[in-house]
Amino acid sequence: MNKVDFENRVISVHDNLALRDDGSVIAMYEVPASIISSMDVEGKIKFKKRTEAVFASLAPNLSFDIGMLPVPINLEERFGALLEDCADDTYDMALYFLEKTNEDLYGSIGQLINYKFFMTIPLKSFEVSGDIKQMLKDAWARFKEKAVAVVRQTLEFEMNWYEAYEKANRDLELNLSLIQGRKTTKKETGFYQRVDYLRGLNYNRDEEIASIESSVQNIDDTVIEPLSNGVIGLKNSYGKSLVKVLPIANMPNVVNNIHLVEHAQKLPFPIEVHWKFHFSKMKGAFSLASKGERASDRIKENQIEAYENGSNQKGSLATARIILDEMTDGVDNRELFVNYLATFVVAGQSMREVNYYKKIIQSDMKDIGVQVVSGMSDQLYFFYKNRFIEQLEEKDKYCIQAMKLSSACENLFFTSQKIGSDIGFPIGRIDHAVESWVGDYKKALASSTNAVFLNLFQANKQGIAGKITDNPAFAIVGQTGEGKSFLTKGLFLCHSLLKALTLYIDPKNEMKAQYMKIKAKYEADFPKMEFEIEQAREAIEDEEQLYWVIRGIEYKYYKPVVDYINNIHFVSLDAKEESNHGALDPLVFLHGDACKKISVKVTEELLGEKYTKEDKFEIAFLESLDAVMSEREKGKKVGLLNVFERLLDSTDEMISTRANLALRKIKNSQMELVFSHGKNSAVDMDARITVLGVTGLNLPKADEKITSDHKESLIVMYALGEFCREFGERDRTQETIIFVDEAWFFNKTEIGASILMSMKRVGRSQNNFLGLITQSISDVETEDDSTAFGTIFAFREPTETDKVLKYFKLPVEETTQAWYDNMTKGQCIMRDPFGRTARITVDFQLPEVTVLFDTVETKMKNTRAVA
Repeated sequence: MNKVDFENRVISVHDNLALRDDGSVIAMYEVPASIISSMDVEGKIKFKKRTEAVFASLAPNLSFDIGMLPVPINLEERFGALLEDCADDTYDMALYFLEKTNEDLYGSIGQLINYKFFMTIPLKSFEVSGDIKQMLKDAWARFKEKAVAVVRQTLEFEMNWYEAYEKANRDLELNLSLIQGRKTTKKETGFYQRVDYLRGLNYNRDEEIASIESSVQNIDDTVIEPLSNGVIGLKNSYGKSLVKVLPIANMPNVVNNIHLVEHAQKLPFPIEVHWKFHFSKMKGAFSLASKGERASDRIKENQIEAYENGSNQKGSLATARIILDEMTDGVDNRELFVNYLATFVVAGQSMREVNYYKKIIQSDMKDIGVQVVSGMSDQLYFFYKNRFIEQLEEKDKYCIQAMKLSSACENLFFTSQKIGSDIGFPIGRIDHAVESWVGDYKKALASSTNAVFLNLFQANKQGIAGKITDNPAFAIVGQTGEGKSFLTKGLFLCHSLLKALTLYIDPKNEMKAQYMKIKAKYEADFPKMEFEIEQAREAIEDEEQLYWVIRGIEYKYYKPVVDYINNIHFVSLDAKEESNHGALDPLVFLHGDACKKISVKVTEELLGEKYTKEDKFEIAFLESLDAVMSEREKGKKVGLLNVFERLLDSTDEMISTRANLALRKIKNSQMELVFSHGKNSAVDMDARITVLGVTGLNLPKADEKITSDHKESLIVMYALGEFCREFGERDRTQETIIFVDEAWFFNKTEIGASILMSMKRVGRSQNNFLGLITQSISDVETEDDSTAFGTIFAFREPTETDKVLKYFKLPVEETTQAWYDNMTKGQCIMRDPFGRTARITVDFQLPEVTVLFDTVETKMKNTRAVA
């Protein structure tokens, strides 16, 4: 069996430095994971080169370690922070939604994790005498409890051992700055020496840190037992667990783009991966060049023997020759070579669980040509060798990979897959696949443990590390039927729970009916709920217990969902209802220049050339508009109809005729929502959550020619657009969020495009978050950064594959095209304000909530049958 020291070798910790019992010192750094899209080929190449440059700077240190650790996400803590920003009137719904999604995530994924990367590097500047070093070794071996404390005290208070390493540590920090390496704190340095002994156990981090601060000898305070079935048993006050270390025995001959880190993180369970590197000697009898010469002689002899005997080893010998020649060229070119040990570590509560993990790892790694072995008889060796305090040495021979440093960097260290917000609502999971799920989005969800969280209000906030844009606008694009509406309504629901004014423009007027239908369905069971609550009140005297029981009953009958619906201000604008006339009249809800501009635009759309062809009419209209606006400022109730009615009295027949034409077009049409006498109130802008629907709109399709019927609807939508602009900019201290469905129609005309641009320009400084839901990526393209989109979701649109990839700044090639084209319903490409891109599967998890998003009604019973 391979040999390794089983004792805890840490005798003192200072900041990111740990002093070993032999007098050597290691420095510990955390390297933040760089988020690189799985499809970003150029980004990966650049990052691997950067990593290689950093590793090359460590050659004088002779060795270094990398550990990729799964760190638990405290979802309760994050959701608690999110609840602080939730509004009082919908707080119960927010609490219900987050509690239930939390339960669902733990039930379907288990403990959510982030992967963190740590490096340990030995420092060479130790200046303690050999006598002290020997004393340390003797003290640790003979008087572990008492003598080490004495020596440690001498080192810390008389010698301040760490001072001799300050310069080396600063130099190392500078070298690691290229990958943003950060010195660990004293608490972190001690704790991450301890986590090896806590694998698979539910421990209290704060208690463990306190224990190590009390004495570094508590680092290994765990009973470690090698078991006969090739695993290690851990036992301490938290309970028991089983640990299995799986070393990589062989890497493929060609490791280009192997990206082992990326593959490891796709596994459906938490996993540790450790790499221990040692730089190969370039000179001397045991140097790489000398080893290469000896290997060359052996291969030559074996080749001659194989040819003489007709052996089938010819192919493998030829491969060995190619590899050796490449190594020789590398040595001649002064390239750096490394030996490294790579291991996977899994933990569980049963052999069945551990063996399941082992089989999945071995199977997945085999697919990329990596041979992972069980290491049955060497579990203790690998367990202790994996400690951050241990370094790979020349004497370590088992499962060692030898290759160029550049080849080793093909593992793609220090990267991860992440998108969205740390504190936000769960909206789905990252999909790592390229292939299609053939319509089964549930399989896509089950294949991923990378949950996606989002808070759109983060986009324009300052001081958030890594964010590359402050643009608050967001867009959802793609073909009808792919999931745009589901995502949009889910985002609307989540963000309407926060302390913001929320507006949803619903041109199809479909949301109110669905929400009312579900509300009626849930309320039908409320008598049962009230009966159960009354029974609970009679049976339970303890007030706290009664509170929790009643809340459980209310959750059972979805009362928070009904209360939430009751807090939504549904407005259905129907021109047939006289009470709605003028609800979008600019002279009712706007003032000054904004009122004048939109009044001109809707009139221009109404009359076309009859407005612009003759200067006389345009002048007369503007004069009349000024006069009516002046009357309005004096307190008189007026509207756009008054402007045209004044023109009827004109002595110029052309002017009066065109005014009459306008009035006749407006009468009994959708346009009465925009042109009125100002007697009715405008749509309320002060309601916290508003769903604004319009009945009877006939909007043109994206590729359809505009007819006179379409123009009526476009005029209403233009007014709605201006309403959105006013809603977003009137109070810059209040966050506002607007969802504009069917937004593509704005780009059908120049007038619409100009209104859309003014809506988008409200943006960051006014704390307005405008969301456009449209069909084509072309609808969101802009050269003006001030009107770009900070967050974007692109569902599948088969005719725009290359255009979408270019918009997301991804290479247009076979793999990326398949990645996009193979998306199934409910999947989209997402880019966030940090510039991160991923394919995600949308999921709002709770059926009792997502039923609100349904848009298709049917009376047929068998339409859902599977073919």
